[in-house]
Amino acid sequence: MHFNDQTLSILRSLGLTYYEAKAYYALIAVGSSGAAALSEKTAIPRSRIYDVLSRLIQEGWVNSTDSRPMQYSARNPREILGEKRERFVTDVNAASLELSSMYYQTVEKEPPNAWIVRGEEKIITRVLDLLKRARNEVLFLGSLYLPGEMDALERSLPMIQERGVVIRALVRESINTDKGEIMLADKLRRLIPEVRVMYAPAIKFIIADRMEVMIMFSSTTDEMIDSSNALAIWMPRSEVAELMYDNFNMLWNSEKPSS
Repeated sequence: MHFNDQTLSILRSLGLTYYEAKAYYALIAVGSSGAAALSEKTAIPRSRIYDVLSRLIQEGWVNSTDSRPMQYSARNPREILGEKRERFVTDVNAASLELSSMYYQTVEKEPPNAWIVRGEEKIITRVLDLLKRARNEVLFLGSLYLPGEMDALERSLPMIQERGVVIRALVRESINTDKGEIMLADKLRRLIPEVRVMYAPAIKFIIADRMEVMIMFSSTTDEMIDSSNALAIWMPRSEVAELMYDNFNMLWNSEKPSS
């Protein structure tokens, strides 16, 4: 008899062997049959046909009678295939949950490499550490400069530039803090040659060597910065630093040099 190869392939994908798929297919096509007749129709060797039918019964694909000789009939394909589909979906969902759990716990797990720094003194210490590590370039973007930080920068920036480190800054002209107004642009012009003025938000990004970033925040009220609430996030992440480096240069190139 003729067998549809695609249908046999689908049955085999559901766990049947080649002989089992042919036997089930034949029982669907011809109806109830004895083992010997089925062997002839399917070209399944007689030495194998009983084992094949026994497993089909065990797996729920075929029913048998107690008559002599024993007769075999296929279960309704909609019923058995529906059961197999439901079992397959259940198994796939279970595997998906287990593998997803493993994936997020191991493959995507990265060590924590972002740290929060609170308080003006600790932030300034972290800024100076970042500057000491710099070897090529440091970029300042934004207008959140703490009062004590400006004093520290006046001492450290000249020494850093003596090492050949390029420093550029994008700032606004001035900013109001709870400790008074800071003339940002004027102060920075006295310290570094490359300063451009823009209306920068009251936060600050420091990008060092495209390898690490510090982001500084503080609460503000009516454009006045409360330095007592300042905090910073330090990330030694090159992928973040690269993105911020690109954003800095886009803004830098859109502004005219400060004089």
